[in-house]
Amino acid sequence: MAKWKRALLGLAGILLMNAAIYTCYTVAFTIVSYTKERRNHDAVTSALVHDAELIARAVSGVDGSKNTEAWAASLQPIARDQGYRFLVVDSNGHELRIGDWTHAADAAVTKEQVADVLKGKTVKDVNRAHFFAKGEALAGIPVDVGGVKAALFTEREVPILYKGFGQQLFTVFLGFLLLFVVLFMIGKPWKQREGINLYISAIRRMSKGDFSVSIEKPQRMHGDFEKLATSLNDMAAELSHMEQMRQAFISNVSHEIQSPLTSIRGFARVLQQDGLEEEQRQHYAGIIETESVRLSKLSDNLLKLTTLESEKQPLRLKTFRLDQQLRTTILACEPQWTEKQLQLDINLVEELTLNGDEELLSQVWMNLLSNSIKFTPEGGTLSVEAVRKDGGAVVRIADTGIGISEADLPHIFERFFKADKARSRMAGGSGLGLSIAKRIVELHGGSITAASELGAGTAMNVMLPGDEGRTNM
Repeated sequence: MAKWKRALLGLAGILLMNAAIYTCYTVAFTIVSYTKERRNHDAVTSALVHDAELIARAVSGVDGSKNTEAWAASLQPIARDQGYRFLVVDSNGHELRIGDWTHAADAAVTKEQVADVLKGKTVKDVNRAHFFAKGEALAGIPVDVGGVKAALFTEREVPILYKGFGQQLFTVFLGFLLLFVVLFMIGKPWKQREGINLYISAIRRMSKGDFSVSIEKPQRMHGDFEKLATSLNDMAAELSHMEQMRQAFISNVSHEIQSPLTSIRGFARVLQQDGLEEEQRQHYAGIIETESVRLSKLSDNLLKLTTLESEKQPLRLKTFRLDQQLRTTILACEPQWTEKQLQLDINLVEELTLNGDEELLSQVWMNLLSNSIKFTPEGGTLSVEAVRKDGGAVVRIADTGIGISEADLPHIFERFFKADKARSRMAGGSGLGLSIAKRIVELHGGSITAASELGAGTAMNVMLPGDEGRTNM
């Protein structure tokens, strides 16, 4: 009976300690988040200022001659569709309110802020009634309304400081609780106090984002403590790798998006200039359209890859002729390989029937063929071959293009990786095509490999199993 009492007291101590830790953590999170928001609104207000500038340009037109009625007519659909609230105050003190101000405080925009904006300054602020309330992001910029200086204030709701915090806190709390229970149950935890403190310190550092944690010489610890130390080291290494991948992904996405946005912004400014010839105007407009299409394709590919990797993409299985699908895809690419005068070596003699998602697999062949055509010089050769193997099929698409270096070859299926960055940029590639192709093939239980030699060409081999060999569908 005494053992049970000690166990209950120990568990109660663990719960109280966790409660104290997470209470302090919550208070610290509140203070840091609120202070950061009050001193630095870059995450919300900078974007709101950018939106306000774009809206002002669109509403005012090139010459900025639109009057108050024209501004009201233009701002009302934006406020309705996007959830903005607008306040326009001119130098004479006349106000124009657009949007749903029913639940917004009329005093959200102060006289001092109006005066600052009318002087040509930009105002940014976030207001919250209290820590647990949603906030109101405010941005004010100077504008010209029918030749009169005015201040345009744009206001929008921002989420609470604790969005997602509860789930995160509860998950970490359960993790700590389970860890303490495991350590308590595996034997003599109080005699291993030094080791437990080492584990606690390591876990706390990892919970704060420090994945450089390493418990030195875990083999010196006894029994299950050695296994636990090794597992913590492995977990820290894996989390560190995932964090590096996350940062690289964010960096790549930002770079890919920023490049076309910079072009669109620059040529849009040029189009606003007077005295442009029609031929120049059409040329600049065509560049803006091309960059917009590039952004759209990047967005579509990101969405497609995210859906495929989340395993939420349902496979619409059907039986179809793989050889006919390959012929159709080759014909669809005819303008590209005809323009470059490529020689085709097609070996699709065997009739191949496959059970799979015809639409997704068609995207695989289109991605692979497009890459081969894109990076094969004029007069080169493009080969396509499909044969039956073990109830499934093997498709080989090869070219005599520029090839891939030995150092780059292991990375070509990674997201945003471009072996020849200069040529990929000129060709408009985003570095997602092979990642999408690989994921689709894996969803079908198959595999895709590449063999290449720099300057001699590349061969992509896709293995698709038959129904008996497919295990993950």
